[in-house]
Amino acid sequence: MSNNEIIDNVDHMAAYIAQASEINGQLLLLILIAAIMGLGKGGVPGFATIATALTVTTAPLTIVGGLGYAVSLQVPILTMIDVSAAWLHGDSLDWPTVWLLLPLSFVGMGIGQFLDQYMSDSSARIMVGFILLSILALKIKDDVVVYLGLASRPKRKISGEGGNDKDDIESSAFEGGEQRPKETPLEPLVSSQQTNVTSIEKCKWATIVGIFGGAATMLTNSMGPILNVYLLSVRQLSPTSYIGTRAMFFCFVNLGKLPMRFYSGTLGWSMIPLATGLGLVSVAGVFCAKPIMLSMAEQTFVRLELLVVAFAGIRLLYMGLMN
Repeated sequence: MSNNEIIDNVDHMAAYIAQASEINGQLLLLILIAAIMGLGKGGVPGFATIATALTVTTAPLTIVGGLGYAVSLQVPILTMIDVSAAWLHGDSLDWPTVWLLLPLSFVGMGIGQFLDQYMSDSSARIMVGFILLSILALKIKDDVVVYLGLASRPKRKISGEGGNDKDDIESSAFEGGEQRPKETPLEPLVSSQQTNVTSIEKCKWATIVGIFGGAATMLTNSMGPILNVYLLSVRQLSPTSYIGTRAMFFCFVNLGKLPMRFYSGTLGWSMIPLATGLGLVSVAGVFCAKPIMLSMAEQTFVRLELLVVAFAGIRLLYMGLMN
């Protein structure tokens, strides 16, 4: 990067910060987005996706690279949110899922950082939207089969402490019925071949979600919906485990994104004070969200989350095609 390019980049960043910090500019909208994002990341279905969609509207059209600055401003805010949510739901984390996805996601982030230099905003949105809807369609297919009675629904895990079936929520509870009292079930005989197939299936989905999701988070900041499908439909986590696992995973991802954003020039130290103030608003939203989430039926929670995922994919495609 030449000296002239660095000066131009600093000028554009200063112009973005000035507009984002003004009451008559974007500040009130950014505060609203921060509160909604905190509620969404804390467990209110759909709010995080709404906040992500609103973030795009804060990108000034009159500033070169405005979308990049708007997306990068969210990275420190999201880091504060995820640290708070992970601490709040720390007893329900599914650590194996976190460790499985992290290396694959960082590979995807590297790919996304590379593609970002050559792809326009429109083409990036179209690609991410298509991938998101494709992943969702594959999982909806499985759920339709279950709904028609052609297969049984897997048990939904409360936490990720290994594959302990005693901590699973029975499918009847997921369907809205009362959870049955714990019994001492007979251990089923599972062949090693079936176990290997299950492991291969999990690794396949983890690879798809990790690499494509990592690329998506660098291109459009839209890994959340892709990860949501994986955690809810593939890993079958309960709401509390889902929130905690997602938050801890994004703690690592966002910490990895920070130096990348600094290196790319879309995030600078001059943006940190604004991000910190907005982050405190978001953290308050995280703590307000937990009682709301716990008051919801699990079936309602999962369906709302997946419905919002579909909306996010359609919206990305629409925005990419219309621009």
